[in-house]
Amino acid sequence: MKATFKVPKTKKGWISLGLVIFTLLIGIWPIIHLFNQEILIFGMPLLMFWSIIIIIVTTSVMVIINKIGGVE
Repeated sequence: MKATFKVPKTKKGWISLGLVIFTLLIGIWPIIHLFNQEILIFGMPLLMFWSIIIIIVTTSVMVIINKIGGVE
């Protein structure tokens, strides 16, 4: 089976792809390195707080993509 990558054909598709790429970028090493410090926010280390933010952003992006994609 030949593996292929299909690019989006609509503006909504490109926006969705951009949101997914943005979400992936905030969770990779260079960004995580910025938050790996000995700072407490609400009693949690900054890195744990950032991890919770990433979960919230990921969930929000999935909801937005479902809304613009017309899935109810």
